[in-house]
Amino acid sequence: MTLRARPAATAAVSRAETEVCVIGAGPAGSVCARRLSELGHRVLVVERHPFPRPHVGEALTPAVRPLLHSLGTLPAVRGAGFLACTESSVRWADDLVRHVRLPASATGLTVCRGRFDQLLLDAARSAGVEVLQPAFARRPRREAGGWTVPVTTPEGARLLRARFLVDAAGRSRVLGGRVTRTGPRTIALHATWRADPYETPATRVEALPDGWLWGTLLPGGNYRAMAFTDPERLRRSGVRKTSLESHFRSLLAGSELFGGLARERPRDLVRVCDATSYFHPDPAGEDHLSIGEAAFAIDPLSSSGVEKALQSAMSGAVTVHTLLSENGDRTAALAYYRDSQRHSAEQHVKWAGGHYGEHRPHQGNAFWRRRALPPPATTSAPASPTDLAHLMHRRLRLTPAAQLVSTPCVVGDQVSFRPALSHPTLARPVAYLGGLALAPLAESLSGEHTLAETLRAWSRTMPPERAMAIARWLHRHDLVSVAC
Repeated sequence: MTLRARPAATAAVSRAETEVCVIGAGPAGSVCARRLSELGHRVLVVERHPFPRPHVGEALTPAVRPLLHSLGTLPAVRGAGFLACTESSVRWADDLVRHVRLPASATGLTVCRGRFDQLLLDAARSAGVEVLQPAFARRPRREAGGWTVPVTTPEGARLLRARFLVDAAGRSRVLGGRVTRTGPRTIALHATWRADPYETPATRVEALPDGWLWGTLLPGGNYRAMAFTDPERLRRSGVRKTSLESHFRSLLAGSELFGGLARERPRDLVRVCDATSYFHPDPAGEDHLSIGEAAFAIDPLSSSGVEKALQSAMSGAVTVHTLLSENGDRTAALAYYRDSQRHSAEQHVKWAGGHYGEHRPHQGNAFWRRRALPPPATTSAPASPTDLAHLMHRRLRLTPAAQLVSTPCVVGDQVSFRPALSHPTLARPVAYLGGLALAPLAESLSGEHTLAETLRAWSRTMPPERAMAIARWLHRHDLVSVAC
């Protein structure tokens, strides 16, 4: 009798299903997951690392506060012991050091990213989001009716099935695909030092011949310092992993604002990370979406990466909700998200290029030359006056260059097409101003009524001062002209 070998036993793979699978629990992933859960969707988040995790990107701009307020997480963030950024020392445009005291309305926040990200993820859990952590998501596979995501956990392998997939995995971009660089390749060297909070200014920024330095005081008494430069500079200098610290400290020693740090050893290893800005040319499809740095990454000069991640998450959530809704306008949802991400990326490229262009001492060096944009062309035409008294008895109409076009807008919890004003002076079509639809107001500017008559008509549905503010906005952007 011949004995046949028994096949080796294989470990059982557990399976799970969800409507939306979000890969990555950074600020973008957690906020998007929470909002989708609040909109009635079943959401599961897969996060590779246990929290709290160490993470750079601790500086939050003032614009983050209203976003956190709208999410209901501002009280928890305020109570976490993070630091308000009230002052900064800057050496940028020339060789002078300028000390800036920020008004209370313009103060940013320096956070411990491990704790900050944990707060946002806890808020998602409290909204009903299921979290798989730590869990490593491998490349998702598109199948009939959705996605299959192989996941590795400490307890074993799992296979997730999801109708919709949200890539919030940051620069690793679990969905892959090519991105378009929007700036030169940039790397960041970073480490922390022990600092005395009573002697160390909160934030410092200093330009160097071939890069720039940034530093800020962190909650807990450490000081984060970062150097941004071209990767070729490290290769030309022969810098290796073992010599990163000495190279970093030499950069600090050559600066005016950071020289004191160079005399001390950092508390941890000097690390290098990619800081190149890029844009995903197609971040959305009918069954998938890329948010946060999976969609685009901005130049670190703005310090607004977290802000953009939150905005991307909220735009992404309403997009996914529209795509999954039975009567949702899928064409409008995809157009809205693609346009909003492209517009945000383009605006930051212009902003960063303008600020790089303000630096003069080393403007001929390759680092600055590659990043600087020329100042925008100025026109000699006088600005439109804000006082409209001279137009009150004149008949007004929309200028020939102003048009009403159909544009995707967020209306309630979904995206749909709405008429919007388009004009060369506007960065993008505008459908609403202060929550009011512009199209009906624009259509009343036919040249048959004076401005005074038009304001009286508008004031039947809004306060008179609101009507006057809209008229001033239209005039300031050259959207109206005197009828012949």
